[in-house]
Amino acid sequence: MRFTRVHAALAAGLIAASGAVTGTVLTAGPAAAGPAAAASRPVVVVNCAGHGKVRPTQYDLGCMPSSEYLARLKWASWHRVAFGEGVLKVNDCTPTCAHGKYVSYPILTVLWRARPWPGHAGRAYFTRLTWIFTDKRPGHVRASHTYALPAK
Repeated sequence: MRFTRVHAALAAGLIAASGAVTGTVLTAGPAAAGPAAAASRPVVVVNCAGHGKVRPTQYDLGCMPSSEYLARLKWASWHRVAFGEGVLKVNDCTPTCAHGKYVSYPILTVLWRARPWPGHAGRAYFTRLTWIFTDKRPGHVRASHTYALPAK
């Protein structure tokens, strides 16, 4: 699946419809950033080691050898809101989690709610990550999910 502006609009619409975003306009493309944002440093997503990353190809939510993580991430835009696609890799824990295999589920990914990054003057980080399944998904899981992201 190729990520397009239609996918970005769909992702923004789903987040807005869920009530997760209040007072924030979600748009894709350079016009969303404005001239001031273009001159500033890019917003980061903070990884498990506390480092800020721009357009990561992988992101571990559990910050340990975790049972699920985002992989093969490709970003269509990266401004005050970032839109991308990838897969959610989920360990099936069969026969045990140590010996299980990871199953891939295609997702759209949205990073949003940029805030000042504590201890990093002039830098902002994403405080929310939402994924939206675009095809199959693990049993008994909602079509989308939002996580609060750490600052360190």
